[in-house]
Amino acid sequence: MMHDFGVSHRHTIIIDLPLELDLSNIVHGKPVVEYNPRGQTRLGVFPRHVPELIRWFTTDPCVVMHTVNTWDDITPGGTWVNVLLCRMNSVAPFFHMGNIAAPDALKQPDPQCRLYYYEFPPSHEGTTSISQQWALSAIPFEFPCVPKHLEMDPTRYVYGCSMRKGNFAATHISAFKIDCLVKVDVEHLLSQGKTERLSPVDGCVDERSIDEVLASDNPDDPIKVFAFPTGWFAQECSFVPRKDGKHEDDGWLVTYVFDESQLDENGEAPSNARSELWVIDAVDMREVVCRVVLPQRVPYGMHGNWFSEEQIVNQRDVETFRHEY
Repeated sequence: MMHDFGVSHRHTIIIDLPLELDLSNIVHGKPVVEYNPRGQTRLGVFPRHVPELIRWFTTDPCVVMHTVNTWDDITPGGTWVNVLLCRMNSVAPFFHMGNIAAPDALKQPDPQCRLYYYEFPPSHEGTTSISQQWALSAIPFEFPCVPKHLEMDPTRYVYGCSMRKGNFAATHISAFKIDCLVKVDVEHLLSQGKTERLSPVDGCVDERSIDEVLASDNPDDPIKVFAFPTGWFAQECSFVPRKDGKHEDDGWLVTYVFDESQLDENGEAPSNARSELWVIDAVDMREVVCRVVLPQRVPYGMHGNWFSEEQIVNQRDVETFRHEY
C-alpha cells in the first residue's frame, strides 16, 4: 500500500511499505490491514520521466502516510535527492480511520510520528545506501503543509499539525485530536543535523517534547507552536502568502476550528453547532488575526486546501466528462 509519494523538479520518490490493505480478507476472517513490523521499508528514487532507472533504498520498517516536500540539490559532484516526510512506527492510524482500536499485537511501547529527513546520493555513485536519515523533531507531526508556490524547492519553513496529549501513531482512537499547529524551521534543523552527524534512523535533532517547545520564549526558536484553547480542535491548515510578502513566512495559516463544549451529553454535535475559520499569523504563530463564525459545523476531516478568489473566478469550464453505463 502506498498512500503518498514525493516529487521534485527532476525526481520521483515512491515508498514501498511492509503494509497491505486487502478488503477481500474480510471474507476469510482476516484483518483488512496487515503490517509486518519486522519487515522493511523501501524508497524508490528515479528520474521523473525514466522510471526504469529506479534505485531502491532499504530502511527500517515504518509507516508513511504523507510526504512533506521533495527537492533536488544539484552540486558539481552530482544531484542529491532530498525528502521530508511524516514517519510513524505504528500502523494504528489506519485502524483509527475505521473508528476501531488497533490490535494488541501491533501496539508500540513508544509510538512516534515525527518529521523525518532522507537524503539520497547521486546515481553515478552506484550505492544503495541512504546518506542521511533522521528526525528533525521529537514532537508529533502530521498533515503537513508547504506553501504551494515553494513546493519542490528547498524551503525554510514547513507547517503541520500536532497535539499536546497523545500521538498520531498512538493506539487509542481518542488520541487523534489536533490542538496545535506547528511551524518548523527546517533549514536550521537540517543544518544542525548534518553538522552533528546523527545516527541513522534513531537520530533526532530537537528532542524536546511538545510541552517543552510550548514553554520556550525564544523568538528565534526553530520550532514554534500555536496551541488552541482547551477543548478546541483544528484540522489540516493551509498557508496563504501575503501579496508582495517580504519573507517566506509572511502570510497566514487558515484552518477550521471547533469548540467541543457544544457537544451534548452523548458527545454528539447538535444541529445548531457551529465551527469557525481561524486565520493565524504565520510569522509569530501566536496571533489570531481573524475568526469567521460559520453557519454550521464542519466535521473533522484529514485534509484542507486554500484557493484564492482569482483561482475560483478563473476556473476552466468543463469540456468533457465520462459517462458510465
